[in-house]
Amino acid sequence: MKNEMFEREWFRLDNAAKIYPAARSSKWNAVFRMAAVMKDEVNPELLQQALEDVIDRFPSLKVTLKKGFFWYYFQYLTDTPKVCEESAFPCSMMPITGRDYLFRVQYYSHRISVEVFHSLTDGTGCMAFLKTLLLRYCELSGAKVEDVGDILHYDDNPVPEEVEDSFSRCIDRSKGVLGRTEPKAYQIKGQKEKRGVLNVTHGSMSFEQLHASAKKYGCTVNTYLVAVLTLALLNRQKYEMKSKKLPVRIQVPINLRKIFGSTTLRNFAGYYNTTLPFGEWSFEDIVANLDAQLKDNITPEYCQKFINSNVSLEKNPVIRVAPRFLKTVFMDMSFYLIGESVMSCAFSNIGNVSTPDELKDYIERFEFVLGAQKYMCNSMTCASYNGNTVVTFSRSSKDPILEREFFKILTEHGIEVTVASNRR
Repeated sequence: MKNEMFEREWFRLDNAAKIYPAARSSKWNAVFRMAAVMKDEVNPELLQQALEDVIDRFPSLKVTLKKGFFWYYFQYLTDTPKVCEESAFPCSMMPITGRDYLFRVQYYSHRISVEVFHSLTDGTGCMAFLKTLLLRYCELSGAKVEDVGDILHYDDNPVPEEVEDSFSRCIDRSKGVLGRTEPKAYQIKGQKEKRGVLNVTHGSMSFEQLHASAKKYGCTVNTYLVAVLTLALLNRQKYEMKSKKLPVRIQVPINLRKIFGSTTLRNFAGYYNTTLPFGEWSFEDIVANLDAQLKDNITPEYCQKFINSNVSLEKNPVIRVAPRFLKTVFMDMSFYLIGESVMSCAFSNIGNVSTPDELKDYIERFEFVLGAQKYMCNSMTCASYNGNTVVTFSRSSKDPILEREFFKILTEHGIEVTVASNRR
């Protein structure tokens, strides 16, 4: 390690990280991908050199997962991670052996991707690593970058704040907790694919067109996309011959770093579930309803209660003294009861990715892919870069029901979409 404070051999998982080893199974573990599509074909040798140059800047990634009696924990690794050519479906199972890294850097044609087991970090942390990796790769490819902007430079030493468990630091029990009970939500089921198959569909569009359409309805791009996704799910439910119609609920992540002044590169995200009951809604009314939900409910007070709820569960005296295998049973049940069963779809928008202007000569676009969910069939993400927005659907079912309806609505709103998929 480059700094004495990182010389210890192990450290604890952060609060959000603990659910993923408990809930994983032989068919599922929480893996997601951040990727950049380059303008030229990827050079594997330069990518390997870039990885070797930057990995020590991110000590919280240089670990494997070990089993303790009470909790899982991270143990540092000293061997050098290796890049590999992509040969499986995106976000395929990550081996959790206690010997291997919990992330992988892959290349295929023009794409460089970083896939991560969610216990390591969230989307913000992964994107920070990817941008540092891309900076070094582009420099090795000939780029002369004078100002790296917000990119963490690989020659700098890591600082303690980057590896802290911000959940534990920010708990304030005096502010109360959230109620966790929500009724089940509508989900598109569909015929399941074989194990390990993930269908990924990218829809590329002009950010300017997307922003103009959102502005027309008086909302942000993020709210607009949630509204289109909600309408797509409502439209689909109309065609299903079921007497009981369920609400549509979208899980929207919250980057807690901005609210609590954190620079951690580990997990520090919350979420809010937008809810719309089934009915005949105009798109204008959907936007107004969801916009009010997001503005009125995603507040510092809500986020504080979210943190309190998560950490209080972990600090419960009975749970703390329970052996790990009992914690695993309890946390797996909690993941189902207050997790995916109450959601229609997960949505995550990494926002507008910024890089130095010099890198725009090398990078075409960014992509964000969520791996298969444990119980839901569909998830959706978004990433924007240099005037281009890529909306991505990942699906563990055979039929592209949701993305077809979603992109149909966008085109009806006058947005030109170019669709590409990893499957026919």
